[in-house]
Parts: sequence; C-alpha cells; structure tokens
Amino acid sequence: MARVKLSEYRAKKLIFTTLGMIYGGIGINLSLDSWQKQLNELNDDTKYVSKVDQAVKKRNKLGLVMVGRTKAQAIEDLLSFKAQGYRYALVEPFVTHREKDEHYIALQREEGGLVLNYSKRGGVDIENNTDSLERATFSEEGFEAGSNTTSAPTALVEKLYDIFQNAHMTYLEINPCVIRGGSYIPLDAAAEVDGSAQFFVKGAWTEDDIRIHKTAINQAEKAVEALASKSPASLSLKVLNPNGSIFLLLSGGGASVVVADEISNLGHHADIANYGEYSGNPNEEETYLYTKQVLKLLTASSAPKKVLLIAGGVANFTDVTKTFKGLIRAIADVQKDLLEQKVAVLVRRGGPNQQKGLADMKHFLGTAGIANDVYGPDISLAGAVVESLQRIAK
Repeated sequence: MARVKLSEYRAKKLIFTTLGMIYGGIGINLSLDSWQKQLNELNDDTKYVSKVDQAVKKRNKLGLVMVGRTKAQAIEDLLSFKAQGYRYALVEPFVTHREKDEHYIALQREEGGLVLNYSKRGGVDIENNTDSLERATFSEEGFEAGSNTTSAPTALVEKLYDIFQNAHMTYLEINPCVIRGGSYIPLDAAAEVDGSAQFFVKGAWTEDDIRIHKTAINQAEKAVEALASKSPASLSLKVLNPNGSIFLLLSGGGASVVVADEISNLGHHADIANYGEYSGNPNEEETYLYTKQVLKLLTASSAPKKVLLIAGGVANFTDVTKTFKGLIRAIADVQKDLLEQKVAVLVRRGGPNQQKGLADMKHFLGTAGIANDVYGPDISLAGAVVESLQRIAK
C-alpha cells in the first residue's frame, strides 16, 4: 500500500461535506494563467487565509500561511508563493475563534484497527502538549460509539470514521478543529490515502488531488534527469521535503522501498527529504554527480539535525568499491559544510568488492572527522534505519 497525501483543499471538501456543511475555500493551481480569475468571487470586505497547499509540514513557521488577509493581500501572497516555486495554494475565509476552542483530532490506520488521538489543547503547539492526548481504538468492521473512550464528541468521531473508511484514508489529522457546542469547523487538515484506491473511491478523490511537497521546478531533479538520460544505469531523484532531516542515497529499487517504508512506519515520513535510487552499476563519475545533487539538498536544508543514509541491499553486479569512490569524492567536496552542520553519515551496503568499499568509506569518514557508522550486510536495512533515526534524535 502506497500512502500518498491529499491536498488540503480536497481533504476539507470531504470533511465539510461529511459534516453537512459547505466549504468556502478555493483550490488554486498557480501554474495556470487563469488562476487570478478564480479570486474574482472573493469579497473585498471579507478576511481570508492564504496558504501553500503542497504537503508542506510546519507551514506557519515557514511563512507559507497568511492569516486575516484582504482580497488584495491574498493575491500578493499567492504571487509570493508562486515566486518561491510552489504550484498549489488555497484561499479560504478566516474564522474568528478563541484559542480555547482549538482541538486536535487524528485518525490513523494501524495493525490493531483505527486509532483515534484527541486533545482539547490543539493548535500549533500540540507537539508540546502530547501529555494531553487521549487515545481510542476502533474496529475496521464498523463504528461503535462505545469504543470512543476519549472526550472527543462521538458525533464528530463517527462522521470522520465514515469518511476515513469511504475515502480509503490511512491518516487524517485536523489541527486545529474549532469545537463550539455542537458545531465543528476544521481550520487545518491533512490526509493520507491508499494510492491504489483511486480506482474505487467513487469520486471522493482523484490522482489530481495527490500532493508532493516540492516546488514546481527543482534543479536537483532536473540535473538527475539529465544525467539518467545519458546513462544505462538507473538514476532517479524526487525531492519530498527540502527542509527534511533524513537524506537518502539508496542503491536498488527494492532496498529503496524497504528503507522508505520503514522510516514511514516508524512515524518519520515527514522527515524524509528525498527519495530515489542509483543502481544498475553506475560508474564512479555518474555516482559522484548523482551524490552531489543529494548533498546540495542536504546542505541547503534548514533542519537542525541531519543524517545521510547510504543504504542498499546486497548487489549482484554493482561494484561497491567503484560507486563508493564516487560517493567519497562528492562528500569530500562538502566536507566542511557537513562538519559545520554536524551531519552524521550511516552506511549499510553489500555486494561485489564490499570489504574494500566499506573499508575505504570508513577510513575516509573517520579521517574527515564526520560522525559515522559503516556496516555491511551484518545488519538489516531496518536496523540501519533505526540507527539513522537515533542520530537525529540525539
């Protein structure tokens, strides 16, 4: 099951409809010439919220959510978002409310069923109030009111349960949700769905509603595309979060999936900065050029703690020594930046000439003073992921 993110616009349309309300937001594609015409329906005397709608985590802190805006100001905001390279945005009416009415509510699909997390202390500081979270588990077979052991309004939970199941969601978070008496107003919403379900969700969402946190044009992706077009090797790169903390240099499509899924399963999917692979026996120069693009992303990230995970399965024919020479050259180019940013490097790789390749990498990283752990197939890919997450947790 591939978990993908829905646009906030689509998530809110689903939620509002389920709650029996009309959603007044406007979803905007900034790459279209006609986007400004969509704003003609806005009122000059109404206040709005304008925000990037592109699966960006912590948008408030990045200046990608603007509150209490006039129609003219909202247009200025969208022009700014477009100038920064963002493609999708959202404009919706501003809802005046009291902070004490902000609640947090989230549903997540886990092995034991659908798990609800709820707090009466919602808002941007929810991470500092995790002790206020209440938890309940619901069966996949149907909603039972008695299973709601939290203080969340059961009427609200039941409706969210229904849309969660009908839209084949894997995660739904509303934070904050303004609760006043029997009324519920989602101010911010994030939803993930089973990507393979688009063929039987009956119009709840389509492929066009899927969002990836990336700007419209990413130079690193373009550089790798150009490199791949000239090489028989398999080279791919997708930027998921430019300010992520986990940067991946993955060899082999199978290993790439395993690593990404394990990071996601451990609750750190939002920390993954990039995804892709270098495989098919790339030569030293190709590996060097590919690695340089990933390291450019890493050194530009604003994350306070960063780790570079170099991982792969046990290769059948890709020469570990050859590719590692390219990796080492690229890392050496930004050695000073890595030391200044206290980046840790964790390696897990196997295949032809693995002993020499791993020894060369261990020697280089140690001599350079870069924090590191270097392994062969003696630890699993999952184990390498756990150690990487420990690096950013320290």
